[in-house]
Amino acid sequence: MKKILMSLVAALALSGGAFQAQEKTASGPATVNVAKLDSETVAWVAKVRPAFVHIGGGSGVCISEDGYFLTNHHVFNEAPGGPSIKTVVKMAGSTRPITAVAVGADPRGDIVLGKMQLKEGEKVPFVKLADSDKVQIGDLCLSVGDPFLLGSQLAEPTITLGTITGVHRFQGGYCDSIQIDTAINPGNSGGPSFNLDGEVIGINGRNIANHGKRFNTGAGYAIPANQIRNFIDTLKAQSGGAYVVRHGLVGGLKISLGLSAKGATVESVDADSEASDAGFKDGDVIVKIDSHEIFNGFRYHGVIGTKPRGSSFKFSVKRGSETVELTARNDVPSESGQFGTIPRTDDEARKEGTGAGGLMGDPFKLPDARSTLGVTKFARNKDRKVGGFVLESFKKDGPAEAAGLQASDILVEIGGRKIFYVCDISDIMIAVEPNTPLLVKYIRNGETMEATVITAAAARRGR
Repeated sequence: MKKILMSLVAALALSGGAFQAQEKTASGPATVNVAKLDSETVAWVAKVRPAFVHIGGGSGVCISEDGYFLTNHHVFNEAPGGPSIKTVVKMAGSTRPITAVAVGADPRGDIVLGKMQLKEGEKVPFVKLADSDKVQIGDLCLSVGDPFLLGSQLAEPTITLGTITGVHRFQGGYCDSIQIDTAINPGNSGGPSFNLDGEVIGINGRNIANHGKRFNTGAGYAIPANQIRNFIDTLKAQSGGAYVVRHGLVGGLKISLGLSAKGATVESVDADSEASDAGFKDGDVIVKIDSHEIFNGFRYHGVIGTKPRGSSFKFSVKRGSETVELTARNDVPSESGQFGTIPRTDDEARKEGTGAGGLMGDPFKLPDARSTLGVTKFARNKDRKVGGFVLESFKKDGPAEAAGLQASDILVEIGGRKIFYVCDISDIMIAVEPNTPLLVKYIRNGETMEATVITAAAARRGR
């Protein structure tokens, strides 16, 4: 399979309608067997094609024999039934519709982990995720998708072959993307790109538009497999039954966006924040996060975005003539959508009207809340480390009031999920059905107490 690399040489040696490629060896040039290269490419395609998933107006790929698959958030959100967390998919070459549910969604990273509802004991073709940190500029890659829905009737994907043209590209929500020149067009979104071993190096989702049009320009972008792998466990099971997985920022840490190439400079550190707890100081220069070299503020945000909120990172920091090792978490949830380059906190986005449900027509918008606790007014607890919200008023005879909660109680946990920010509550309410019992914990007069709240149906927003 590795000999497919020689197809590039063959392509450059086209003459008189026939390939006359040569491979230089220690003993001299050797003629390349183009027919063999062709058969190896066909075998490569045959290995990965069966795991393709057609979904709505886009693509996906199956990553387990029991039917877990990946696609873009903007694909699942716009599929028939979306954004209702349920849709219909087809496997490659099949006319059989399969009901699928979204297990978890990462709108900021443009990924949904879905699960096919298969027959008992049924297994489906799948492919493995690669170690995308091994991807290098110049590597060959193969992309699979359904551009312009050309193969949608039989879920027959289109195959394109190309090259890795860039790595660690920072583009906002696509914070650590792989740049490829395989043809990526509308309908390719959510589909995979593969390495020579038939492993998924990334999920395709974006290209650079040509004069405002969406057609391929030779610069496509894939969310890397390692970033997706970091999110999968959280996508599969979140405390409180939440559906949305958040990226995060290190609270209180303001980073310069200058392009000095010497590191990411800390402009300021807020008091009483994760950054101050970790020991950051104004003027620190971050030169490494985990195993990743940091050359400026954009690369800092790129690495921080590759793990879900609440993850720990190890920082190497230049402080004068010393190198200091620090550990901090990306504890503050960032906005769910793809607005802007540098992520805002979710609280900031909500103030501007783009954090809760997004803008009308936004493919990264969150679904409406399905249920409610019946709390009408609350305020964040001033003790950052305790967290929670001070409850101020309730819907009369609503779920929280019926469960015995009172004004001045501090709600600190719902269904095992710690509550620190508004999205810790709203993300649960998006996923939880009405009439669901939720165990909540709250503090009353310094004592931690528990109650079971039966959720009620949420009022639906107009569209």
